Amino acid sequence: MGTFVLTPILAHGTVGPNSLPIPRWAAMWIGGAALIVSFLMLYVLWPIPRLSRASVGKVLAPSTRYVHDAIVVVLRALGLVAFATTLVALWIGSLNSAENIAPTLIFVIFWAGVTLTSLFVGDLWQALSPFDTLAAIAGYVRDRVWHRAPEPLSYDGTIATSYWPAVVGLLAFLWLELCVLDRNNIRRLAVIVTVYSVVVLAAAARYGRAWLRTGEAFGAFFGLIAQMAPFTVDRETRRVRIRRPFSALSKLPTRPGITMLVLTSIGGTTFDGVTRTSFWQKVLGTTTGWNYTFINTFGLIWIIGLVAIVYAIAATVTASITVADRYDAPARYVHALLPAAFAYAFAHYFTNIIFEGQDIIRLASDPFGRNWNLFGTVNYVINFNVISVTAIGWTKIVVIIIGHIIAFSVAHDRAVEDNDGEVASQLPMFVMMAAYGATALWLLLP
Repeated sequence: MGTFVLTPILAHGTVGPNSLPIPRWAAMWIGGAALIVSFLMLYVLWPIPRLSRASVGKVLAPSTRYVHDAIVVVLRALGLVAFATTLVALWIGSLNSAENIAPTLIFVIFWAGVTLTSLFVGDLWQALSPFDTLAAIAGYVRDRVWHRAPEPLSYDGTIATSYWPAVVGLLAFLWLELCVLDRNNIRRLAVIVTVYSVVVLAAAARYGRAWLRTGEAFGAFFGLIAQMAPFTVDRETRRVRIRRPFSALSKLPTRPGITMLVLTSIGGTTFDGVTRTSFWQKVLGTTTGWNYTFINTFGLIWIIGLVAIVYAIAATVTASITVADRYDAPARYVHALLPAAFAYAFAHYFTNIIFEGQDIIRLASDPFGRNWNLFGTVNYVINFNVISVTAIGWTKIVVIIIGHIIAFSVAHDRAVEDNDGEVASQLPMFVMMAAYGATALWLLLP
Protein backbone atom coordinates (compact mmCIF):
# COMPACT_ATOMS: atom_id res chain seq x y z
CA MET A 1 0.00 0.00 0.00
CA GLY A 2 1.37 3.38 -0.95
CA THR A 3 1.92 6.13 1.53
CA PHE A 4 0.01 9.39 1.55
CA VAL A 5 2.11 12.52 1.83
CA LEU A 6 0.63 15.88 2.71
CA THR A 7 2.90 18.83 3.39
CA PRO A 8 2.13 22.45 4.28
CA ILE A 9 2.69 23.37 0.64
CA LEU A 10 -0.75 21.93 -0.12
CA ALA A 11 -2.73 23.61 2.61
CA HIS A 12 -5.83 25.08 0.96
CA GLY A 13 -4.07 24.90 -2.39
CA THR A 14 -1.27 27.38 -1.89
CA VAL A 15 2.47 27.45 -1.47
CA GLY A 16 4.01 28.76 1.70
CA PRO A 17 4.08 32.57 1.57
CA ASN A 18 7.73 32.85 2.58
CA SER A 19 8.69 30.83 -0.50
CA LEU A 20 7.08 33.19 -3.01
CA PRO A 21 9.38 35.07 -5.38
CA ILE A 22 9.11 38.76 -4.48
CA PRO A 23 8.14 40.85 -1.44
CA ARG A 24 4.57 41.93 -0.91
CA TRP A 25 5.30 45.63 -1.44
CA ALA A 26 6.93 44.99 -4.83
CA ALA A 27 4.02 42.92 -6.12
CA MET A 28 1.52 45.53 -4.96
CA TRP A 29 3.45 48.31 -6.69
CA ILE A 30 3.63 46.26 -9.89
CA GLY A 31 -0.08 45.47 -9.71
CA GLY A 32 -1.00 49.09 -9.00
CA ALA A 33 1.11 50.37 -11.88
CA ALA A 34 -0.42 47.80 -14.23
CA LEU A 35 -3.95 48.89 -13.26
CA ILE A 36 -3.15 52.58 -13.71
CA VAL A 37 -1.59 52.00 -17.13
CA SER A 38 -4.55 49.86 -18.18
CA PHE A 39 -6.96 52.57 -16.99
CA LEU A 40 -5.26 55.19 -19.17
CA MET A 41 -4.93 52.89 -22.17
CA LEU A 42 -8.56 51.83 -22.01
CA TYR A 43 -9.72 55.44 -21.88
CA VAL A 44 -7.71 56.26 -25.02
CA LEU A 45 -7.98 53.04 -27.03
CA TRP A 46 -11.44 51.71 -26.06
CA PRO A 47 -13.88 54.55 -26.79
CA ILE A 48 -16.88 52.45 -27.85
CA PRO A 49 -18.48 49.20 -26.54
CA ARG A 50 -16.87 46.14 -28.09
CA LEU A 51 -17.67 43.09 -26.02
CA SER A 52 -21.33 42.76 -26.96
CA ARG A 53 -20.56 42.52 -30.67
CA ALA A 54 -17.57 40.23 -30.09
CA SER A 55 -19.70 37.85 -28.00
CA VAL A 56 -21.56 36.69 -31.12
CA GLY A 57 -18.47 34.88 -32.31
CA LYS A 58 -18.26 32.50 -35.22
CA VAL A 59 -20.00 29.18 -35.73
CA LEU A 60 -17.55 26.39 -36.47
CA ALA A 61 -17.97 23.69 -39.11
CA PRO A 62 -21.15 21.53 -38.94
CA SER A 63 -19.04 18.49 -38.11
CA THR A 64 -18.24 20.03 -34.72
CA ARG A 65 -21.81 19.23 -33.67
CA TYR A 66 -21.13 15.51 -33.90
CA VAL A 67 -17.79 15.85 -32.14
CA HIS A 68 -19.49 17.82 -29.40
CA ASP A 69 -22.27 15.26 -29.01
CA ALA A 70 -19.77 12.41 -28.77
CA ILE A 71 -17.75 14.25 -26.13
CA VAL A 72 -20.89 15.01 -24.13
CA VAL A 73 -21.91 11.34 -24.11
CA VAL A 74 -18.47 10.37 -22.78
CA LEU A 75 -18.55 13.13 -20.16
CA ARG A 76 -22.04 12.17 -18.99
CA ALA A 77 -20.95 8.58 -18.53
CA LEU A 78 -17.81 9.74 -16.72
CA GLY A 79 -19.85 12.00 -14.48
CA LEU A 80 -22.20 9.20 -13.49
CA VAL A 81 -19.29 6.84 -12.77
CA ALA A 82 -17.52 9.47 -10.65
CA PHE A 83 -20.76 10.26 -8.79
CA ALA A 84 -21.48 6.59 -8.07
CA THR A 85 -17.86 6.00 -7.03
CA THR A 86 -18.01 8.96 -4.66
CA LEU A 87 -21.22 7.78 -3.00
CA VAL A 88 -19.98 4.20 -2.62
CA ALA A 89 -16.65 5.39 -1.24
CA LEU A 90 -18.38 7.65 1.26
CA TRP A 91 -20.83 5.05 2.52
CA ILE A 92 -18.77 1.85 2.56
CA GLY A 93 -15.19 2.97 1.95
CA SER A 94 -12.38 3.42 4.45
CA LEU A 95 -12.90 6.00 7.19
CA ASN A 96 -9.29 7.09 6.64
CA SER A 97 -9.60 10.07 4.28
CA ALA A 98 -6.06 9.45 3.00
CA GLU A 99 -7.12 6.04 1.71
CA ASN A 100 -10.59 7.03 0.45
CA ILE A 101 -10.96 8.52 -3.04
CA ALA A 102 -14.04 10.62 -2.19
CA PRO A 103 -12.37 13.70 -0.59
CA THR A 104 -9.93 14.02 -3.50
CA LEU A 105 -12.75 13.65 -6.02
CA ILE A 106 -14.87 16.27 -4.25
CA PHE A 107 -12.39 18.96 -3.22
CA VAL A 108 -9.69 18.59 -5.89
CA ILE A 109 -10.97 16.97 -9.09
CA PHE A 110 -14.50 18.33 -8.87
CA TRP A 111 -14.27 21.70 -7.11
CA ALA A 112 -10.81 22.91 -8.12
CA GLY A 113 -10.58 21.03 -11.42
CA VAL A 114 -13.95 21.99 -12.90
CA THR A 115 -13.61 25.60 -11.71
CA LEU A 116 -10.30 26.11 -13.50
CA THR A 117 -11.16 24.07 -16.59
CA SER A 118 -14.47 25.86 -17.24
CA LEU A 119 -12.63 29.04 -18.19
CA PHE A 120 -10.99 27.31 -21.15
CA VAL A 121 -13.53 24.79 -22.46
CA GLY A 122 -16.90 26.26 -21.51
CA ASP A 123 -19.69 24.80 -19.41
CA LEU A 124 -18.02 21.50 -18.58
CA TRP A 125 -20.24 20.84 -15.56
CA GLN A 126 -23.41 20.87 -17.64
CA ALA A 127 -22.13 17.72 -19.37
CA LEU A 128 -20.47 16.15 -16.33
CA SER A 129 -23.29 16.87 -13.89
CA PRO A 130 -24.91 13.60 -12.74
CA PHE A 131 -27.93 15.65 -11.70
CA ASP A 132 -28.51 16.90 -15.24
CA THR A 133 -27.92 13.42 -16.68
CA LEU A 134 -30.32 11.76 -14.24
CA ALA A 135 -32.88 14.51 -14.86
CA ALA A 136 -32.52 13.99 -18.61
CA ILE A 137 -33.02 10.23 -18.23
CA ALA A 138 -36.04 10.76 -15.98
CA GLY A 139 -37.48 13.25 -18.48
CA TYR A 140 -37.02 10.80 -21.34
CA VAL A 141 -38.77 8.03 -19.42
CA ARG A 142 -41.57 10.37 -18.34
CA ASP A 143 -42.17 11.53 -21.90
CA ARG A 144 -42.16 8.00 -23.30
CA VAL A 145 -44.17 6.34 -20.52
CA TRP A 146 -46.58 9.06 -19.42
CA HIS A 147 -46.44 11.07 -22.64
CA ARG A 148 -46.24 14.41 -20.91
CA ALA A 149 -43.49 16.96 -20.42
CA PRO A 150 -43.02 19.35 -17.50
CA GLU A 151 -44.10 22.92 -17.85
CA PRO A 152 -41.26 25.10 -19.15
CA LEU A 153 -39.38 27.03 -16.51
CA SER A 154 -39.94 30.76 -16.72
CA TYR A 155 -37.48 33.14 -15.12
CA ASP A 156 -40.03 35.27 -13.29
CA GLY A 157 -37.78 36.35 -10.44
CA THR A 158 -39.20 34.02 -7.78
CA ILE A 159 -36.92 32.30 -5.29
CA ALA A 160 -37.32 29.01 -7.19
CA THR A 161 -36.09 30.44 -10.48
CA SER A 162 -33.30 32.74 -9.33
CA TYR A 163 -29.70 32.35 -8.22
CA TRP A 164 -30.57 32.59 -4.53
CA PRO A 165 -30.78 28.83 -3.95
CA ALA A 166 -27.33 28.57 -5.56
CA VAL A 167 -26.02 31.25 -3.19
CA VAL A 168 -27.16 29.16 -0.22
CA GLY A 169 -25.61 26.03 -1.71
CA LEU A 170 -22.29 27.67 -2.52
CA LEU A 171 -22.09 29.27 0.92
CA ALA A 172 -22.74 25.88 2.53
CA PHE A 173 -19.97 24.28 0.48
CA LEU A 174 -17.49 27.04 1.36
CA TRP A 175 -18.45 26.62 5.01
CA LEU A 176 -17.70 22.90 4.78
CA GLU A 177 -14.41 23.50 2.97
CA LEU A 178 -13.09 26.39 5.06
CA CYS A 179 -14.81 26.39 8.45
CA VAL A 180 -15.21 22.78 9.55
CA LEU A 181 -12.17 21.40 11.38
CA ASP A 182 -12.45 17.92 9.87
CA ARG A 183 -13.88 18.56 6.43
CA ASN A 184 -12.80 15.08 5.28
CA ASN A 185 -14.92 13.19 7.81
CA ILE A 186 -16.08 10.41 5.53
CA ARG A 187 -19.47 9.55 6.98
CA ARG A 188 -20.37 13.21 7.49
CA LEU A 189 -19.55 13.81 3.83
CA ALA A 190 -21.71 10.82 2.93
CA VAL A 191 -24.74 12.38 4.60
CA ILE A 192 -24.06 15.84 3.13
CA VAL A 193 -23.57 14.59 -0.45
CA THR A 194 -26.61 12.31 -0.26
CA VAL A 195 -28.93 14.97 1.18
CA TYR A 196 -27.71 17.57 -1.31
CA SER A 197 -28.25 15.17 -4.21
CA VAL A 198 -31.79 14.33 -3.11
CA VAL A 199 -32.71 18.00 -2.70
CA VAL A 200 -31.25 18.96 -6.09
CA LEU A 201 -32.94 16.09 -7.93
CA ALA A 202 -36.27 16.90 -6.25
CA ALA A 203 -35.96 20.54 -7.32
CA ALA A 204 -35.07 19.49 -10.87
CA ALA A 205 -38.14 17.24 -10.93
CA ARG A 206 -40.29 20.14 -9.75
CA TYR A 207 -38.87 22.99 -11.83
CA GLY A 208 -37.23 21.22 -14.77
CA ARG A 209 -33.64 20.77 -15.92
CA ALA A 210 -33.25 24.50 -16.57
CA TRP A 211 -33.30 25.04 -12.80
CA LEU A 212 -29.97 23.22 -12.57
CA ARG A 213 -28.28 26.10 -14.42
CA THR A 214 -29.37 28.75 -11.92
CA GLY A 215 -30.61 27.10 -8.72
CA GLU A 216 -28.04 24.32 -8.27
CA ALA A 217 -24.95 25.82 -6.65
CA PHE A 218 -22.27 24.31 -8.87
CA GLY A 219 -24.28 24.46 -12.08
CA ALA A 220 -24.81 28.18 -11.47
CA PHE A 221 -21.24 29.00 -10.43
CA PHE A 222 -19.50 26.93 -13.11
CA GLY A 223 -21.94 28.34 -15.65
CA LEU A 224 -20.86 31.87 -14.78
CA ILE A 225 -17.19 30.93 -15.11
CA ALA A 226 -17.99 29.36 -18.49
CA GLN A 227 -19.29 32.72 -19.72
CA MET A 228 -15.65 33.78 -19.97
CA ALA A 229 -14.63 30.80 -22.12
CA PRO A 230 -13.78 31.14 -25.83
CA PHE A 231 -16.13 28.27 -26.68
CA THR A 232 -19.87 27.92 -26.34
CA VAL A 233 -22.56 25.71 -27.82
CA ASP A 234 -25.88 26.80 -29.30
CA ARG A 235 -28.49 24.92 -27.27
CA GLU A 236 -30.86 24.52 -30.21
CA THR A 237 -28.44 23.56 -32.99
CA ARG A 238 -25.68 22.11 -30.75
CA ARG A 239 -23.17 23.81 -33.04
CA VAL A 240 -19.90 24.92 -31.46
CA ARG A 241 -19.25 28.65 -31.54
CA ILE A 242 -15.91 30.36 -30.92
CA ARG A 243 -15.85 33.88 -29.53
CA ARG A 244 -13.49 36.37 -27.96
CA PRO A 245 -12.66 35.27 -24.39
CA PHE A 246 -14.62 37.19 -21.71
CA SER A 247 -16.83 38.88 -24.32
CA ALA A 248 -19.96 36.92 -23.34
CA LEU A 249 -19.90 38.58 -19.92
CA SER A 250 -21.51 41.59 -21.58
CA LYS A 251 -24.60 39.43 -22.25
CA LEU A 252 -24.83 37.91 -18.79
CA PRO A 253 -28.49 37.96 -17.62
CA THR A 254 -28.96 39.86 -14.35
CA ARG A 255 -31.31 37.48 -12.57
CA PRO A 256 -32.03 37.81 -8.83
CA GLY A 257 -29.20 36.59 -6.64
CA ILE A 258 -26.46 36.74 -9.27
CA THR A 259 -24.65 39.58 -7.51
CA MET A 260 -24.49 37.73 -4.21
CA LEU A 261 -23.38 34.52 -5.91
CA VAL A 262 -20.32 36.24 -7.39
CA LEU A 263 -19.55 38.12 -4.17
CA THR A 264 -19.83 34.90 -2.15
CA SER A 265 -17.25 33.20 -4.35
CA ILE A 266 -14.87 36.17 -4.01
CA GLY A 267 -15.43 36.37 -0.27
CA GLY A 268 -14.82 32.63 0.11
CA THR A 269 -11.45 32.65 -1.62
CA THR A 270 -10.48 35.84 0.23
CA PHE A 271 -11.27 34.20 3.56
CA ASP A 272 -9.23 31.19 2.45
CA GLY A 273 -6.26 33.54 2.24
CA VAL A 274 -7.08 35.14 5.58
CA THR A 275 -7.02 31.74 7.33
CA ARG A 276 -3.33 31.37 6.48
CA THR A 277 -2.26 34.66 8.02
CA SER A 278 -0.55 34.81 11.41
CA PHE A 279 -3.34 37.12 12.56
CA TRP A 280 -6.01 34.48 11.99
CA GLN A 281 -3.88 31.76 13.53
CA LYS A 282 -3.68 33.89 16.68
CA VAL A 283 -7.45 34.37 16.60
CA LEU A 284 -7.99 30.61 16.42
CA GLY A 285 -5.34 29.85 18.99
CA THR A 286 -5.77 26.30 20.25
CA THR A 287 -9.52 26.10 19.65
CA THR A 288 -10.90 22.82 18.36
CA GLY A 289 -14.22 21.24 17.51
CA TRP A 290 -17.28 23.45 17.19
CA ASN A 291 -15.48 26.46 18.71
CA TYR A 292 -13.05 26.29 15.78
CA THR A 293 -15.97 26.03 13.38
CA PHE A 294 -17.85 28.91 15.01
CA ILE A 295 -14.88 31.30 14.79
CA ASN A 296 -14.22 30.40 11.17
CA THR A 297 -17.92 30.72 10.33
CA PHE A 298 -17.95 34.21 11.79
CA GLY A 299 -14.82 35.05 9.78
CA LEU A 300 -16.28 33.69 6.52
CA ILE A 301 -19.51 35.69 6.89
CA TRP A 302 -17.55 38.77 7.95
CA ILE A 303 -15.25 38.66 4.91
CA ILE A 304 -18.09 38.01 2.46
CA GLY A 305 -19.99 40.91 4.02
CA LEU A 306 -16.97 43.18 3.76
CA VAL A 307 -16.45 42.28 0.10
CA ALA A 308 -20.15 42.94 -0.56
CA ILE A 309 -20.08 46.30 1.24
CA VAL A 310 -17.06 47.50 -0.76
CA TYR A 311 -18.76 46.50 -4.00
CA ALA A 312 -22.09 48.05 -2.97
CA ILE A 313 -20.37 51.36 -2.19
CA ALA A 314 -18.56 51.37 -5.54
CA ALA A 315 -21.76 50.55 -7.44
CA THR A 316 -23.78 53.15 -5.53
CA VAL A 317 -21.21 55.88 -6.13
CA THR A 318 -21.10 54.94 -9.83
CA ALA A 319 -24.88 55.23 -10.01
CA SER A 320 -24.83 58.62 -8.27
CA ILE A 321 -22.35 59.97 -10.80
CA THR A 322 -24.42 58.77 -13.74
CA VAL A 323 -28.13 58.47 -14.43
CA ALA A 324 -28.18 54.76 -13.53
CA ASP A 325 -30.59 53.44 -10.93
CA ARG A 326 -28.65 52.78 -7.71
CA TYR A 327 -30.67 49.61 -7.12
CA ASP A 328 -29.83 48.21 -10.55
CA ALA A 329 -26.16 49.22 -10.58
CA PRO A 330 -24.80 46.26 -8.52
CA ALA A 331 -26.31 43.68 -10.89
CA ARG A 332 -25.45 45.84 -13.89
CA TYR A 333 -21.71 45.69 -13.16
CA VAL A 334 -21.30 42.40 -11.30
CA HIS A 335 -20.22 40.58 -14.46
CA ALA A 336 -16.99 42.58 -14.30
CA LEU A 337 -16.06 40.83 -11.05
CA LEU A 338 -15.97 37.37 -12.59
CA PRO A 339 -12.44 37.61 -14.06
CA ALA A 340 -11.19 38.66 -10.64
CA ALA A 341 -13.17 35.86 -8.99
CA PHE A 342 -11.53 33.34 -11.31
CA ALA A 343 -8.08 34.81 -10.62
CA TYR A 344 -8.62 34.34 -6.88
CA ALA A 345 -9.83 30.77 -7.43
CA PHE A 346 -6.81 30.04 -9.61
CA ALA A 347 -4.40 31.42 -7.01
CA HIS A 348 -5.94 29.29 -4.29
CA TYR A 349 -6.55 26.03 -6.17
CA PHE A 350 -3.71 25.93 -8.69
CA THR A 351 -1.45 23.85 -6.49
CA ASN A 352 -4.34 21.55 -5.54
CA ILE A 353 -4.50 20.43 -9.15
CA ILE A 354 -0.74 20.18 -9.65
CA PHE A 355 0.08 18.28 -6.47
CA GLU A 356 -2.97 16.81 -4.75
CA GLY A 357 -4.47 16.05 -8.16
CA GLN A 358 -1.68 13.55 -8.73
CA ASP A 359 -2.93 11.48 -5.81
CA ILE A 360 -5.91 10.38 -7.91
CA ILE A 361 -3.47 8.06 -9.69
CA ARG A 362 -2.84 6.17 -6.44
CA LEU A 363 -6.42 6.29 -5.23
CA ALA A 364 -7.88 5.04 -8.52
CA SER A 365 -6.28 1.65 -7.89
CA ASP A 366 -7.80 1.39 -4.41
CA PRO A 367 -10.73 3.85 -4.27
CA PHE A 368 -12.36 2.40 -1.16
CA GLY A 369 -9.24 1.62 0.88
CA ARG A 370 -9.64 -2.17 0.57
CA ASN A 371 -6.00 -3.01 -0.27
CA TRP A 372 -6.74 -3.35 -3.99
CA ASN A 373 -4.38 -2.53 -6.84
CA LEU A 374 -6.71 -2.34 -9.84
CA PHE A 375 -4.40 -0.42 -12.18
CA GLY A 376 -1.03 -1.17 -10.60
CA THR A 377 -0.60 2.42 -9.40
CA VAL A 378 -1.28 2.02 -5.69
CA ASN A 379 2.35 2.82 -4.82
CA TYR A 380 2.41 6.10 -6.76
CA VAL A 381 3.93 8.96 -4.75
CA ILE A 382 3.20 12.63 -5.44
CA ASN A 383 5.98 14.34 -7.41
CA PHE A 384 6.56 17.71 -5.76
CA ASN A 385 9.26 18.63 -8.29
CA VAL A 386 6.91 18.85 -11.26
CA ILE A 387 7.02 22.65 -10.96
CA SER A 388 9.14 24.95 -8.82
CA VAL A 389 7.78 27.01 -5.97
CA THR A 390 9.11 30.15 -7.67
CA ALA A 391 7.22 29.34 -10.88
CA ILE A 392 4.04 28.76 -8.88
CA GLY A 393 4.47 32.07 -7.10
CA TRP A 394 5.04 34.08 -10.27
CA THR A 395 2.12 32.35 -11.98
CA LYS A 396 -0.25 33.31 -9.18
CA ILE A 397 0.97 36.91 -9.08
CA VAL A 398 0.62 37.33 -12.85
CA VAL A 399 -2.83 35.71 -12.92
CA ILE A 400 -4.14 37.96 -10.14
CA ILE A 401 -2.84 41.11 -11.85
CA ILE A 402 -4.13 40.09 -15.29
CA GLY A 403 -7.45 39.03 -13.79
CA HIS A 404 -7.98 42.50 -12.36
CA ILE A 405 -6.94 44.21 -15.59
CA ILE A 406 -9.48 42.11 -17.51
CA ALA A 407 -12.10 42.77 -14.83
CA PHE A 408 -11.63 46.50 -15.13
CA SER A 409 -11.67 46.23 -18.95
CA VAL A 410 -15.09 44.55 -18.73
CA ALA A 411 -16.30 47.28 -16.34
CA HIS A 412 -14.91 49.93 -18.70
CA ASP A 413 -16.83 48.42 -21.63
CA ARG A 414 -20.06 48.65 -19.62
CA ALA A 415 -19.24 52.21 -18.56
CA VAL A 416 -18.68 53.20 -22.18
CA GLU A 417 -21.99 51.60 -23.07
CA ASP A 418 -23.88 53.33 -20.25
CA ASN A 419 -22.11 56.64 -19.80
CA ASP A 420 -20.12 57.34 -22.99
CA GLY A 421 -16.90 56.49 -21.17
CA GLU A 422 -16.89 59.38 -18.68
CA VAL A 423 -13.79 59.09 -16.52
CA ALA A 424 -15.64 60.01 -13.32
CA SER A 425 -18.09 57.14 -13.76
CA GLN A 426 -15.23 54.62 -13.91
CA LEU A 427 -13.25 55.80 -10.89
CA PRO A 428 -15.34 53.98 -8.23
CA MET A 429 -14.91 50.63 -9.97
CA PHE A 430 -11.23 51.31 -10.55
CA VAL A 431 -10.67 52.03 -6.85
CA MET A 432 -12.63 48.90 -5.91
CA MET A 433 -10.61 46.71 -8.29
CA ALA A 434 -7.40 48.18 -6.90
CA ALA A 435 -8.56 47.43 -3.35
CA TYR A 436 -9.52 43.86 -4.20
CA GLY A 437 -6.24 43.26 -6.04
CA ALA A 438 -4.10 44.75 -3.28
CA THR A 439 -5.86 42.57 -0.73
CA ALA A 440 -5.34 39.44 -2.85
CA LEU A 441 -1.62 40.13 -3.28
CA TRP A 442 -1.20 41.05 0.39
CA LEU A 443 -2.72 37.72 1.42
CA LEU A 444 -0.67 35.79 -1.12
CA LEU A 445 2.78 37.26 -0.40
CA PRO A 446 4.97 37.69 2.69
